[in-house]
Amino acid sequence: MLKSITLLGSSSGRNAGDAALMSSIMDAVDAACGTELLYEIPTIKPAFVRDNYSTRVKPIGILPWNLSVKMMGLPTYRSVMRTDLTIIFDAILFDRALYNPLFNFLHTLHLLLPLARKRGKKMVFFNVGAGPVNTAAGKRMLRDLGDMMDFITVRDKASFDILKDIGVANKRLIIAADSALCAKPSSDEAVDRILSKLGMAGEKEILGLNVNTYLNTWAKANVDPLTREQFVETYASAVSKVLEKINVPVLLVATQHQDVGLSKEIMSRIVSNNKVAVVSNVENSHYDIKGVLGRVSLLYGMRLHSMILAASELTPVAGLAYQPKVDYFFEMLGLPEQSLSFDCFSDTKVAEHMLQAWEKRNVLRDRLEKRIPELQKKTNIAADLAGCMYRGEDLDKAISLSFDENSHALT
Repeated sequence: MLKSITLLGSSSGRNAGDAALMSSIMDAVDAACGTELLYEIPTIKPAFVRDNYSTRVKPIGILPWNLSVKMMGLPTYRSVMRTDLTIIFDAILFDRALYNPLFNFLHTLHLLLPLARKRGKKMVFFNVGAGPVNTAAGKRMLRDLGDMMDFITVRDKASFDILKDIGVANKRLIIAADSALCAKPSSDEAVDRILSKLGMAGEKEILGLNVNTYLNTWAKANVDPLTREQFVETYASAVSKVLEKINVPVLLVATQHQDVGLSKEIMSRIVSNNKVAVVSNVENSHYDIKGVLGRVSLLYGMRLHSMILAASELTPVAGLAYQPKVDYFFEMLGLPEQSLSFDCFSDTKVAEHMLQAWEKRNVLRDRLEKRIPELQKKTNIAADLAGCMYRGEDLDKAISLSFDENSHALT
């Protein structure tokens, strides 16, 4: 029987998407098990974990004075050895800067988890995004980890294909969906207070924007890296062009602390008489941010989880694909045309893309009303399997009863 779980992923509190993932995972697993488990969460911000979740959480400090460099160190190792199950979540399975533990967790996991596996510890990939992995070492590490998992659920078909292509032989590999789709928003009253502070209370329609300081540095190899100034100038010009056509206020929603400055720079460069404001997860919880995203008429985003949080509130979405995972999400929605490649990054192209999404926002909302419940059902696959583990049930039998072996789709 499971009593305690270690959650390994991005847990700094700086990213609203990551915070939403953690709350959704814990809520879903507790519901599937029918009890409140204890969750140990290695983090550089113990106070954030302690203060922001209603579930039973125990923050594990992983700062240098805890004898740790991010996740690489004694605190994480001891947590994994102490708890009954380790859940790896989010999109930390890539090989960029593979040997830098301040940025990359794949190498750290490859060092720590085999030791725990030898001690008989259980571990799973829980609705993860896999890749990109381009190096021989990165592929080997990810393959080794994949084959030692008790089960793997991935958030999209592309992640499934990546794991298969690198040779992961684990038969308990299932396509699910992103856990943040089930994150809870703040109350209407709380969101009303936030919008009132922004001067947008009572607005019938709002254009929501989300940008990312990575710009196009994760995009395709044939795209030249943009400077921050180039991005700000082009993006602000695009928004200004859009506001010549539609008379609505603009709300830049920063879902990562590091994106706030970029959002404010763009705000200052937009040429329009329309109201423009910035709201962020620096002063608001991920619950608040999701509630706000549920109030905009369209989110034109960059960060994947800004669009996931918005779409799960049935807010029409479109955006710039700074990483392939953005394209994957729109493909899962059945809306691939709503994702714009950085190959097409110009003020004219971005403005045209934003305007077409705005003009068909009702059509997009209708699509989301049909697709989001289907994806939310898939997010619970991993939690249901964790519930099987809690009850000591046969995982292979549970999977065989629910999934087709070839398609890995719900039967």
